[in-house]
Parts: sequence; structure tokens; C-alpha cells
Amino acid sequence: MSENYSTGIAGLDAVLGKPEPGYLMLLTGPPKVGKTVLATEFTYRALQRRNPCLFIAAEYGYRDLQRNTMAFNWFIQSLADKLHVIDLPTGLAGGKPRDSGNVRYSAIQNTTDLMVKVGISTRSLYQEEGTMISVFDSASILLAFNPPKLVLRVLKAYNDRVRDAGGIALVTYTAGVADEDIEEEIPGLFDVHIQMDGSVISAVMDGERTEAPYMITDQGIKVG
Repeated sequence: MSENYSTGIAGLDAVLGKPEPGYLMLLTGPPKVGKTVLATEFTYRALQRRNPCLFIAAEYGYRDLQRNTMAFNWFIQSLADKLHVIDLPTGLAGGKPRDSGNVRYSAIQNTTDLMVKVGISTRSLYQEEGTMISVFDSASILLAFNPPKLVLRVLKAYNDRVRDAGGIALVTYTAGVADEDIEEEIPGLFDVHIQMDGSVISAVMDGERTEAPYMITDQGIKVG
């Protein structure tokens, strides 16, 4: 990964200013504005460039991720050798899925097990590649099932592990899940706060704000 990372998403680099390794990005907005589409495309474009990725699937399981990407003709299965997945919701259906290859299963309410598996994946990717991309979709699911203060500690630990692995993190969050004081604390854990409202995407970094219109096409997100 170069010192300045290009997302490969049309027009997005002009808003983000090309993040550097170690950057932690929070993506927020109301439901149905494209947060998961952007997070998924961020993952897919990284895999296309052969950048290793850790995807934490909290809102949708790994099979849903595969199905959602196929809707855009993004076939992540063909790039799966660079993809590590931690799947949180699949076990809620009552089954006991077993870890297989780079896919590990955990539980939304078992944050200790989640962080152990995040540590295993980030160490593995760092040792193999010396860098990585990580996407966490979505932190609001953790808040729906766990005490807010615990979730803040989990996010801090997650960010530390990604940064230590020379990675870039993108964490999605749906506004309105937690109390107002907790939601005010969350952006402070990240270097960049990206917001989507259905028509405009903005990024705030070091007090400076950049924004552009966006739309979701059958090829993915198009910014500008």
C-alpha cells in the first residue's frame, strides 16, 4: 500500500484527500443512504488492488456480503484469498457455524471473543503483508446489544489494533441508536468523520470540511 491510499471509488478521493495508513474513518448517516454500499465497495476495490482486508460483518453475515456484492457484479469470492471475515450475526439464527479458512464466526454480544479474533486477523495480515484495510459494518449493531461504554472500549481497542497493523479502518454507524452523549463521543475516536445524507457526502478532518454530491449507480457509488 502506498503512503497515500486511493480508494478506487469514483470521486471519493477528492473528498477524503487520500487517507494514509493508520487513518481511522467513521462513516455515519441515517438508514438507507448508502453507507453499507460504500463500505462494501471500499472493501471490493481494495481487494481488486490485492490489498488484504479484514471485514467485520455485524449487520449482515458473510453470505449476505457475497450476495450484496454480486448485485453490483463485484465477485469477492474470486478475491477471497486476501479477505478475512469475522461474521457476527449468522450465529443468531440458531446454528453453530464453524470457522473455515479466513472466515471466523463470533457473536454480537461476545465482545471479548470478537476482539480476540480481530487481534488474530490483524496480526496475521500484518505479518503477511505489513498493511491492511479493515471495514466494520456496523458499529450501531454492537450498541444495540451491548452497554454503550463497553462498545466505546471495543471501538478504541479495534482502532488500536488496525493502526498497529499499519491499516486503514472504515467503521459505519447509523445515527440515532445510542444516547446523544455517547454519539458525541464516537467521532472523537476517529481521524476522519464521513457523513452521507442521501445526496451529499462530506468529510471532516482536522476541522476542515470537504463535501460533494453522490449517487448510487449499478456500478457502485459515484461522487461528484
